[in-house]
Amino acid sequence: MKFWKASNESERGATLLIVSASLVAFLLLSGLAIDLVALYLGRSEAQRAADAGALAGAQQFVLSGFTSGGVSQGSVTTLATNAATAAAEQNSVGGQTLTSSDITVPTPDFSRAGNPLITVQVSKSLPTFFMKVFGTNSVNIGATATAEAFSPGSGAGPTFCATCLKPFLVPNCDPVHTTPTNPVCPGGGNYGYFINPDGTIANPGAYPTGIVGEPWTLHTDQVPSHWYEIAFDCSQSGSNFATDVQHCSNNVFNCGSTLCALDGNKVGPNDQAVSCLITYGNGCKSNGNTSTDSIALNAGGSPPFTITAGTGNPFFAAGTTIAQSASLVTVPLFDGHDISSGGASVTVVGYLQLFIQEIKHQGKDDFITTTVLGASSCGTQGGNACGTTGGGNTGGGGTVSGGGAGFIPVRLVQAP
Repeated sequence: MKFWKASNESERGATLLIVSASLVAFLLLSGLAIDLVALYLGRSEAQRAADAGALAGAQQFVLSGFTSGGVSQGSVTTLATNAATAAAEQNSVGGQTLTSSDITVPTPDFSRAGNPLITVQVSKSLPTFFMKVFGTNSVNIGATATAEAFSPGSGAGPTFCATCLKPFLVPNCDPVHTTPTNPVCPGGGNYGYFINPDGTIANPGAYPTGIVGEPWTLHTDQVPSHWYEIAFDCSQSGSNFATDVQHCSNNVFNCGSTLCALDGNKVGPNDQAVSCLITYGNGCKSNGNTSTDSIALNAGGSPPFTITAGTGNPFFAAGTTIAQSASLVTVPLFDGHDISSGGASVTVVGYLQLFIQEIKHQGKDDFITTTVLGASSCGTQGGNACGTTGGGNTGGGGTVSGGGAGFIPVRLVQAP
């Protein structure tokens, strides 16, 4: 009996030692897990910052007019780098604000015509907590993102599907730049192309030698009882037309899509709808109106343009420089042939991005004064059906979406 009693006494406290050792190991593992979760969260935040920066930089390829030849590679590099850095700096990583020293923007990749790429790298050193026990006081967190602005042209690439178009027809007939001449336009050799038959921009660059900044008037009378307007649903409804002017149409079009021309003189719906659009609904007049927001060339008299919010802008304070505006619209181009009254249809060959400055009612017509900010082909006619997945900067399949204020598709891609 004494033997067994002594043996039991010698094992007393063993369980306590085991539990204590287990608790220490558990605490170390828990601390390590907490550090790993914090670092994983920081990595996600760094990726979010890199994504935001890359998209903001790629957007400058479009807003500056670079994709339409409005500015040089050197100029857009500065614009895109500054925009990317500023957008990334709006984010925090691990509770720490990013600074310009945490952000690297290499020179954009211009090796693909009509498809510039920009890459943003974010790196931030985050302190650890429990990992200090193992001598690791901080860990460097990094993330990289690449974005593209895809401008369809004659080269291979995904099909460009446009939505949120405004229901105005613009003929592929440039009255300012008559060379090369578009033979299907009325008036013989009085008009050139906006978009060449091969999908390239006929006259890239800044106005007056190029189209970026060129004035254009919408809603002019082409033939009796026929204006440059579209019935997206082919219903010939004036109210449907007005709705499409003020809001985004969900219809999706690509190169070769057929549009129904709107018959008749829709001066009333057009006047009020455009007036509502460009004043954000604050000045829906029936006798014309001026855009709440304004647009002007930058110092030196050349693109890029600066868009400034007006007093009626519900989203931004007056005087704020903005990238989005209700007056910034995308309209389809058709080949330019004469349109016959009654049931006419046209084929999409490209798109123009316009800034609507004002609408004036004169007699039996409305004159909508706009500025051309860019042009784009819609790619290969008869391409992939809209909604097809795939494609990108390294392949020819699938589709990409654009239109509206965005005009040319801007999206994140895998670095080549």
